Amino acid sequence: MPAYTLIVICRNAHDEADFRAIAERVAALAPDIRPVVLRAWSSKLPPGDLWSRPALVVALCNAFELQVQRGTVLRPRRIYKTDQYQIFLKAGLATPKTRIFEFGMKLDAAEFGEHVILKPLRINSKGEGIHLVRSSRVGALKPQLFKASHPIHKDVYLVQQFIDTGDYPTHYRVETFLGEALCCRTIFSSLKRPSLTASDRTLLDGVVASNAVIAGGNRTAAARDEEVIAFARRMDATIPDCPLKGCDVLREAGTGKLYALECNPGGNSWAFSAPDGENARQAFGGKQGMIDHMGAWDAAARGLIQRTRAEAS
Repeated sequence: MPAYTLIVICRNAHDEADFRAIAERVAALAPDIRPVVLRAWSSKLPPGDLWSRPALVVALCNAFELQVQRGTVLRPRRIYKTDQYQIFLKAGLATPKTRIFEFGMKLDAAEFGEHVILKPLRINSKGEGIHLVRSSRVGALKPQLFKASHPIHKDVYLVQQFIDTGDYPTHYRVETFLGEALCCRTIFSSLKRPSLTASDRTLLDGVVASNAVIAGGNRTAAARDEEVIAFARRMDATIPDCPLKGCDVLREAGTGKLYALECNPGGNSWAFSAPDGENARQAFGGKQGMIDHMGAWDAAARGLIQRTRAEAS
């Protein structure tokens, strides 16, 4: 008889099919664990007294219908970039210096470097409203420099140390699940960023986000950089109660130093089957290529088994 109950709660039919396949691996590798896969708005459990054993609930969504009767619950949650910054600092991970932006504020170039990034606080997967500014000129920025529809007029903004990843802005995205890395790819701009010696206006108007949504503006490709993958796993470990993360890592041009940008712990980074993950899948030649790239289903099963045995209660 199994010693543990594992319940995985999915967002919808797309990830449900994936996690049923992963659950089969869990059952085969760990006879001591009874895995069950549910959708968020279903509470119908299979026959058997599942709650009589120590249980772990792993949710890919924050809200769900199931009434948890016992055990540990791991679920996604929104953690703003400013809070992630503090979490990474506390964990000893290199991360770009970050501060809340205010019009008229002064920055010390000795602390932030010659250039900084101006970006919105809230989750922004489309690179909208991100700008490159000289540190010495941050205090000269005025609201009227930005059009009325610009996010700076309706969102909290950050000023962040500029990490130069090269002439074509690039970052790595590593999808992690319960401490395991599932896949790794690069996302890079097809548009050359402005020269760092360009005018203030040219810098402000230039494309500096690797994920900027502009026709032909960015591309993605499969990657297998073990140093980046190990770094992303360290990022994942800083927020262990959020099971799924999309860890964004910067590699500084010239030095090769890695920086933790953000880890997207809100649970919306499952790109293996979601409709908005098609571009990511094509980087691997399709869904099966994405799965096979790093053995994603086996890695997810390992994470589920390890955390169930360690944390079910």
